[in-house]
Amino acid sequence: MGISIRDPEVGELAKELAKLRKTNMTEAIGHALRTELKRERDKRPLEERLEELAVQLQAEAGPNPRAVTKDEIDELWG
Repeated sequence: MGISIRDPEVGELAKELAKLRKTNMTEAIGHALRTELKRERDKRPLEERLEELAVQLQAEAGPNPRAVTKDEIDELWG
């Protein structure tokens, strides 16, 4: 199946990507589409990602994490 790029800007973007990757436009466009499709399919809600991060950080902190002091917080902010 052939594809026709009718938007001049999109054509230029495809040419630039192909040039940077030292390949042809078909390969560059194919790779870009595969990358974007994977990114879209792998998307997870922010709440889910933050929950995972919170669980990970709690595990790293251990069972008795030490509270951060005001002086330590002030030092972080300069």
